[in-house]
Amino acid sequence: MKNILLLSMVVLGLTSCSKDSLDQNLDQLNLPVKSAITVRVSILKWTNHESGCGNNSSQEVTLISNAKVDLYDREQNDTDAQGTSMMTTRTDNDGSANFSEIEPAVYTVWVETSMGKKSRTVTTQLHRRSYIDFSF
Repeated sequence: MKNILLLSMVVLGLTSCSKDSLDQNLDQLNLPVKSAITVRVSILKWTNHESGCGNNSSQEVTLISNAKVDLYDREQNDTDAQGTSMMTTRTDNDGSANFSEIEPAVYTVWVETSMGKKSRTVTTQLHRRSYIDFSF
């Protein structure tokens, strides 16, 4: 009886893992060969509407096209001399820019728009895509 109980516990333990933790082909078509960074740039606008029952506020997100996006190969801060970027691109009509097939490492992404300049640091991983949102 103990052997049957032990066998059933082993079988249940082997079959109880979630599919995505075991299935390496789950997103095989979308996996980068090295690593990738996807950047999205937008403007957040808050509007307050006064009505008889109090204040109502709303948020509007507008995606920014043609923003300059630079990729640097190390962590930087505002006081670092930026030097030469390793890659430069511009956002598309959906406010997105992509850096594909880059080595896993620490990178700094700078975005420049007519409203200013912002940066974020990201550590990429092999076969993974990192996402960064910039809001102005």
